[in-house]
Amino acid sequence: MSFGAVEQLFYDVSTKRNSRAAFREDATAFAEKYALSELERDMVLSMNAEGLFEYGINPMLLMGFWTSVNGPQSMPDYLSRVPTLTSQLETVSE
Repeated sequence: MSFGAVEQLFYDVSTKRNSRAAFREDATAFAEKYALSELERDMVLSMNAEGLFEYGINPMLLMGFWTSVNGPQSMPDYLSRVPTLTSQLETVSE
């Protein structure tokens, strides 16, 4: 499983104002710039925090992406989705 493209997209949206604006304007067109699998693209475009977390995406990048797109006021919604899930990162380190 390789999810570097998802994490790069999340990093870009979280740290670059022009990327954030482009994603907000047309998320589908923005996502096409990255080598995402169909599953990854669907999870990113649907803002499937649960699926992305379970997939193994870095939780800090996921949180930064979520709040960059939805605003800091969305943090309670994000936290209500993620804390009870088991990330793939945990199973790899066991």
